Amino acid sequence: MDVFLDSSFIIALILDKDDLNHKAISIKEKGIFNNDCYISNLIINEVITIIGNKTDKTTAKYAYYFLKDNCILINENEISHINDKTMETYVKYDTKLSFTDSSIIEVMKEHEITHLVSFDNYFNKVKEITLIH
Repeated sequence: MDVFLDSSFIIALILDKDDLNHKAISIKEKGIFNNDCYISNLIINEVITIIGNKTDKTTAKYAYYFLKDNCILINENEISHINDKTMETYVKYDTKLSFTDSSIIEVMKEHEITHLVSFDNYFNKVKEITLIH
């Protein structure tokens, strides 16, 4: 199974003090990383920025290498008209999803990934996605 990982899951997994840390660890222990796990550049950006702001550069660097070692990076900028497609999705969901979340949907469509690990429940409204949370 191919799985896309949202920043909410990754951040909760890495930050011990995150309210969803135990839930993220449980998903990890159930073997989510036994699948092909995908992220995009926007996910790296969100994860490193948030972890760096909440902790320190050492933890942010750990997060970067954790992602690099455990995930397959999709360069969303290689997808033709990705920003236009993302904007259409952003508008379709009435701005309830962030631009990055809308980009996740488009990247998943492009790569035929149907499973998403995220703690953002608004993804439940996206019929093409099976949300793992």
